[in-house]
Amino acid sequence: MVRQFAWDKGLDYMKTYKLILDHYKNTNRDTSKAYDIILLTQLRNGSRLTEAINFLKKIIDTKPFRREAYIKVEKRKDGYERLMILPEEITKQELMRVSYIIKEANKWKVSNYCRRTYGFNTHALRYALISYLSQKGVAPQLIAKITGHKTLDYILYYTQQQKAEELLKSLR
Repeated sequence: MVRQFAWDKGLDYMKTYKLILDHYKNTNRDTSKAYDIILLTQLRNGSRLTEAINFLKKIIDTKPFRREAYIKVEKRKDGYERLMILPEEITKQELMRVSYIIKEANKWKVSNYCRRTYGFNTHALRYALISYLSQKGVAPQLIAKITGHKTLDYILYYTQQQKAEELLKSLR
């Protein structure tokens, strides 16, 4: 498990998705529900936190309601947009019920919530998806397209480091 970066906590995609989803289903607080929707969206799409927030604000305001939209990738200056999809477990009614909180959300509030509630940084969610897709054999070029990375350099470095460590551990 690669852990050389502060944001990379080696999160298991499926376990983390289930953890956040279970919390979302069992909480009665609108703020927790709204922030969990943001985190599930970030994890599902491998996005940056602000991209997930911007995506949710966009689909809340779009008529007719759609479960997907193109969002500008935050760190790219070339205007590149990537497709993002609302997690299937989130209904339109649930999203609209907490839309007033999502519209006021910012990365600091959600980051603090994530750290307090789950004990990890939100950026770890982005790399949980990258790791998951890599383990499933998805080509680095496709992972880069999904996550909005401009070049393959970082995707290759990250996924090859993981695979190299797994290979080394498996040698007899």
